[in-house]
Amino acid sequence: MKLTYVAVFERTPNNWAAYTPDVLGCVSVGDTWEEMLVMIREALTGHIELTLEDGDPLPEPKMSIDEAIAYHLEAMSDDSMEPWRESYDFPPTLATRFEPVEIEISVPEASPAVLEAVQAG
Repeated sequence: MKLTYVAVFERTPNNWAAYTPDVLGCVSVGDTWEEMLVMIREALTGHIELTLEDGDPLPEPKMSIDEAIAYHLEAMSDDSMEPWRESYDFPPTLATRFEPVEIEISVPEASPAVLEAVQAG
């Protein structure tokens, strides 16, 4: 099964970082752009496969690039996050990219709950 999620990529002085707003908690980092693309696909694939194995609902890939930009800008302007950012001493973001990331996942030997989750998604 192929799924496409929008990912937010941020370039810092030291590396690339990425997250997917539709799949909360799915984040990754890589030293280079090429490594980052591999790492975020692996993170997404693993996250989705574990979600299905647990019988949880599949996070829908519903955000457009424009919606991801708005989501990211709102998160970056959230003053309640400032103490958290400062405590981890995040490097400055040099560039931000918003791109679709396609993954292919295999559906595990399915329990009825997993089949329902896949069919609902």
